[in-house]
Amino acid sequence: MSRFVYQGKKINEISFPLGGIGTGCIGLTGNGRLVDWEIFNRPNKNSVNGFSHFAIKAESNGKVLDARALNSDLHPPYIGSHHSLDNFGFGPRRECMAGMPHFKDIVFRGEFPFANLSFEGIDFPGEVEMNAFNPFIPLNDIDSGIPAAFFEIVVTNTTNEIIDYTIAGTIGNPLPANNLNTIEKLDEITLLYLSSDAYEPDEVGYGNLSIATDAEDVSWQQYWFRGSWFDNLEVYWRFFLPLWQSTRLVDTANHPTPVSSP
Repeated sequence: MSRFVYQGKKINEISFPLGGIGTGCIGLTGNGRLVDWEIFNRPNKNSVNGFSHFAIKAESNGKVLDARALNSDLHPPYIGSHHSLDNFGFGPRRECMAGMPHFKDIVFRGEFPFANLSFEGIDFPGEVEMNAFNPFIPLNDIDSGIPAAFFEIVVTNTTNEIIDYTIAGTIGNPLPANNLNTIEKLDEITLLYLSSDAYEPDEVGYGNLSIATDAEDVSWQQYWFRGSWFDNLEVYWRFFLPLWQSTRLVDTANHPTPVSSP
């Protein structure tokens, strides 16, 4: 096996940095989660940004065959894992999507500035890979400093059925209230633009964040449901797939190209 390939417990400590030179970065974990949001001009290890994640849905003849967050299992021990004062008890934080349907295993290949993740371990109708990379271009310091992380999700239909696949991308708005989430169109790009009116452009805390796709068929949701406890996550997942099927998939999970923002 290549020394750049990680499986099993070897993925546990990976936080693959994604971001341009001098722009801060976010970490892509060995199990596919987005952590270490160091985009505010200071260290910010062990941080998350809302429920930011990618998910996939497979449909055939108008019925959902399966839907999963593009994560793999978190490995024990869970006591103290991702512990913070805003969590309830010990164990994984809800923001890491640990309780939602996901893939069991993953193969992580890291050859900086590229990371390749192959999702495995369940009977999903297709093969799913994620390629994540930085905008590093040799001898091109300008483009190498683009403040962005890039993701390419590749799905191969391994069945004899005609299957429609939907990729969902969700990103949290980490800016102070009042949050403003708007949809913009730039040529062939659909952009969910996250901003705030709490600061003026010349203030230190001013900033913005976006998630964009070049997909042709795009739907979006600018804000998640605002409720108590786990309502926002539950409502999001039930919107992503029909009610009865989402209930069945969640119940068996123990072992959106939409874009949205919590």
